[in-house]
Amino acid sequence: MDSNKDLLRGDRLAGMDDLALRLTSSVQSDPKIAKAIVLINLAHVSLLERSGAIDRETRAIISEALSKAYNGYRIDYRLEDVHMNLEMAVKESVGEKAGFLGLGKSRNDQVVTAIRMVVKEELLETARELGSLISSLLDTSALNKNTFMIGMTHLQPAQPSTVAHWLLCYTGALLRDLRRLREAYHSSDASPMGAAALAGSTVYIDRAAEALMLGFSGLVENTMDSVSSRDFIADALYALASTAVDISRVASDVMYLSSTGLIRIADEYVSTSSIMPQKRNAVVAEIIRAKTAVIMSNLESSMEIMRGLNQTYNLDLQEITPRLWASMEEIKPIIKVVGPMMASIKYDEAAMISAASASQVTASDVAEWLSTRYGIPFRSAHQLVGKAIRETEDGGLGLQGLVVKYSKQDLGLDIDAVELAKRFDVVESIKLRLTEGGPNPMESDNIIRKHRQTLLEEGAWVKVESDRIKKAYQSLLGESLRDKEV
Repeated sequence: MDSNKDLLRGDRLAGMDDLALRLTSSVQSDPKIAKAIVLINLAHVSLLERSGAIDRETRAIISEALSKAYNGYRIDYRLEDVHMNLEMAVKESVGEKAGFLGLGKSRNDQVVTAIRMVVKEELLETARELGSLISSLLDTSALNKNTFMIGMTHLQPAQPSTVAHWLLCYTGALLRDLRRLREAYHSSDASPMGAAALAGSTVYIDRAAEALMLGFSGLVENTMDSVSSRDFIADALYALASTAVDISRVASDVMYLSSTGLIRIADEYVSTSSIMPQKRNAVVAEIIRAKTAVIMSNLESSMEIMRGLNQTYNLDLQEITPRLWASMEEIKPIIKVVGPMMASIKYDEAAMISAASASQVTASDVAEWLSTRYGIPFRSAHQLVGKAIRETEDGGLGLQGLVVKYSKQDLGLDIDAVELAKRFDVVESIKLRLTEGGPNPMESDNIIRKHRQTLLEEGAWVKVESDRIKKAYQSLLGESLRDKEV
């Protein structure tokens, strides 16, 4: 008999059609969970011994073979998946005793456990990288608290702002993404092991003990839920997609501002044309925006796969996993490149002040001043300033003169022209804004300080969880080494 039939199909089924086997095999995405599968089996045989299902010698022999496989083993599509390939590797080492690996468990609980284990590690790594990006943006913000920038709405000049104010809107959003990664981690931090195919096993397995051995904080309690649920993947994919979307918005801003000449991205993050030597194309930002769409599509397609499945396990679920790994790989270079790209940007502050002044970005300041200083309804002040701006577009008097004119003509007010002039100063406008979270440099200082503190707390959590997982895995591998010494 060939190894495929001998190990899994036995005399139950004839050999599978090769094309059908290639179609249904998961070996292309399985290498990601290969080490986790070994760790799961190390924990499982230990618990089989505790329950009396196998003796100590059998457990030690199998554990030694598993420990060797931890450094790598062949994964052949003809054995369908990583699970049967590992069993074959152990069989080649210890013979028929390898058959005990299937006692009290199934590929159903094993695969979802392995995916959860890898997802947890990947989310922690992504959280570390995202924390570094946020820290870099905070550093850039601190250097640009007083650097003038035009605030936009509808892609049109709107109100005075600063570079720090702009960047801090993204650090706030990315900190929320960091929390989403943490929440997705908690969704993944529950062990399905012991559920077997769907209803557990007649062989007693201490599920709580197995969860701790594998670095989990608890259990997915219902055994049907254990093997069939992939909502933790949806949580992870959403956290990744949300992160990518926020970074994509940074990229869109950079592309627009670069095209206006108000900022200049360093050569390291732009390209040129094969025919137009004058071009400086913001290609890094462009690709970030496109890759975000891919990450979003992985979330949507995974949800589509899940939505109509009957309980419990169906092989459809296998098609979700490569989409998960793809998003996790796509997001890494995106997160890593944005920080240094943003730090490389040079801002033409003089051009921005000039453009802001020409665009009347302090018009709302003027309307607010008229309302609060002279007690007229804001809507009346708003309409007066709007009327004056319209007339400036047709030529004639400047805006300040027209505001003085219409204040007298329409409202009977003799306004203070000196004070009015201050309201047109785009740089002075920022100092006058005392709104919490606004562009005033003092507020930027407060936000930077708060965000740094939050970042420290999130970083401490990542370290605690990383150390806990590392300790659990080292303990499993160490136990097999101790058996060898005995």
